[in-house]
Amino acid sequence: MISKPRCFLDLLELQKILDDKVSKPRENGFTPRSREELDILLSVDDEIQEWCRELPSELNFKTWKQKEYNREKELEELTDILFFFLQYFNYHWMMLERLGNEVDRNYYNDEIVELATRFDKPLQVGCKFKTKLYSLKHCIWSDKIAEAFKVYLDIALTRGFNTNDLLETYWKKWQKNMTRINKDWVIHE
Repeated sequence: MISKPRCFLDLLELQKILDDKVSKPRENGFTPRSREELDILLSVDDEIQEWCRELPSELNFKTWKQKEYNREKELEELTDILFFFLQYFNYHWMMLERLGNEVDRNYYNDEIVELATRFDKPLQVGCKFKTKLYSLKHCIWSDKIAEAFKVYLDIALTRGFNTNDLLETYWKKWQKNMTRINKDWVIHE
């Protein structure tokens, strides 16, 4: 039985299980194509945009649209970004292993733990929100994913969310995602 995550390392393992299941052919005959690094980066970026739509009006880029703020919806979208960061880290290590590089999982796990321990320590104290958001996007597209993850955690803290909020929300969403692979993951155009 799969247990509830207690730390970010547990999330990496859960993400690997989800990614393995998502990459298999579906009951309806659809076979997902091979995932590439660019696909994951675009997914991170897309989830950032979805999260930005859930921000309160003073931070939301949709200045023309009246929308009631929902903190739980913001947390859910913020957690969706985490899914793809974790996917990126797992993908990166898998590619290194395939290329024949000796990958020391403990080294990378230690790096993730170090990143996660920064969660309770703001990186850019006094920095404006939009500067943090710009920094997040810049790091993603400058191939500085570890730095982007640090900024992501800093943004979550700035928005008033903590490690437990992300762990709890990830766990709920992960369980939901595991059941919906063959059901409601249909692109609506």
